[in-house]
Amino acid sequence: MKYLLNAKEAGDLDRISIREYLMPSLVLMERASLALAEKIRENFEKTEKILVLCGTGNNAGDGVAAGRILSEWGYQVSLFLIGGGEKVSKELERQIAIAKKTGLSFVTAPELSGYPVLIDAIFGIGLSREVGGVYQTWIQKMNESGSKIVSVDIPSGVSATTGEILGTAVKADITVTFGENKLGMVLYPGYLQAGKVFVCDIGFPKEALEALKPGVFHYEPSDLETLFPKRVPYSNKGTYGKLLVIAGSESISGAALFAAKAAYRTGCGLVKIISHENNRTMLQTKLPEALFSFYTEEIPDRKDDLNWADAVVIGPGIGTGEQGKTLMSQVMRVQDKPVLIDADGINLLAAEKSWVKNGMLTLPDNFILTPHLKEFSRLMDIPVPEIQAEFMNYAMCPKNGAVLVLKDARTFVSDGKKVYLNTSGNHALAKGGSGDVLSGIIGGLLARGMEDFTAAALGVYLHGLAAEEYIKEKSSSSMLATELVDLLAEVLP
Repeated sequence: MKYLLNAKEAGDLDRISIREYLMPSLVLMERASLALAEKIRENFEKTEKILVLCGTGNNAGDGVAAGRILSEWGYQVSLFLIGGGEKVSKELERQIAIAKKTGLSFVTAPELSGYPVLIDAIFGIGLSREVGGVYQTWIQKMNESGSKIVSVDIPSGVSATTGEILGTAVKADITVTFGENKLGMVLYPGYLQAGKVFVCDIGFPKEALEALKPGVFHYEPSDLETLFPKRVPYSNKGTYGKLLVIAGSESISGAALFAAKAAYRTGCGLVKIISHENNRTMLQTKLPEALFSFYTEEIPDRKDDLNWADAVVIGPGIGTGEQGKTLMSQVMRVQDKPVLIDADGINLLAAEKSWVKNGMLTLPDNFILTPHLKEFSRLMDIPVPEIQAEFMNYAMCPKNGAVLVLKDARTFVSDGKKVYLNTSGNHALAKGGSGDVLSGIIGGLLARGMEDFTAAALGVYLHGLAAEEYIKEKSSSSMLATELVDLLAEVLP
């Protein structure tokens, strides 16, 4: 597990380390500069001339110090103080003085075409206003130069908190950031500006990070071994949980298959599908491992099925007509087990307008919702652009402990307190059936006894990993939901 820091948290980590743990700021700057220089040495030859473009703050101090270190290693380095070196931070003033003492070259009107490598040390994580004036001009020149660009901590012009481009922003090839990654370089569009990101340890005390208690985290592959439920030698199918999947309708069949098969692939012991009679032949042929119960016109009471299950998934393809409403009304009474609602189930909730009050989602704490932006827009009665502008704030809308999986190119998972931001996956997932697969993965983990929030977060992560596995050898345009399900076998521990 790794944290993603917003601008305030990143600044607070610096301040806590310096003030409470007595880490000298110049020591942290020197370590950051050395890490930056090391990454440049790993990626560029000494024959490539380097220009460091500096603003007026400590970000520029990192750049100047890295330029000095690179010069000592034999690189041809020049420094350009965009603001003329006036009204600079104390740390930058000190680094400029050291650079001059060591004979570094300062230039005043550089032709960027003469420098194959540019170091962007203009603005750091503290930028909160739009870039203008001479800084805007030089950022545009950098982006048009054709040179390779290395950004210090964050591409200048990107909000460290939202990923928003503040007027204009550097388009980096490499970003070297310090301590922990920044939220704005994971969210779009900031992610597209950062290039390849290296997160370097510069010695922030771990106690400082613990004291900070950052609000957002993500998983890494190493987390799978500890998080994914283990199988045990002395066990049977009941050991690994029973999932009830209520999916599909008279004219929709695939959703039930994708969800149920994904649950089995995730290790669930038994899956029972409730679907329309029209889907019998397809489902029994494609997934004979499942249990089935089919309906035609009337929907019988499903109390026995709901009691049988350890977890319930409802919504994929059930429609928003009377049959879907009847199924939902029965499931909404469940209180003693996790219930995941997806797709048409969310649209049925939206039609009621009873589960949202004062902008908060008021479902009980045994419910998990997995809407994409349009479904969430209907549920909350808020336009999609407004949600996109305040994505993280809306992701935090659960009031009573229910879990929200707000799906987009970056998916948030929140229970109103904890926030997981998914970093796995790719645009191969932008295809019909992907959401049904995700519901089945999460449902399978829930049935196996995993806590709701963790099951949702890990399910989203596994879903993305499977898509990453697919594009290793195939086109991102060609993946089908059935292939996504089967690729779970390649990424599960």
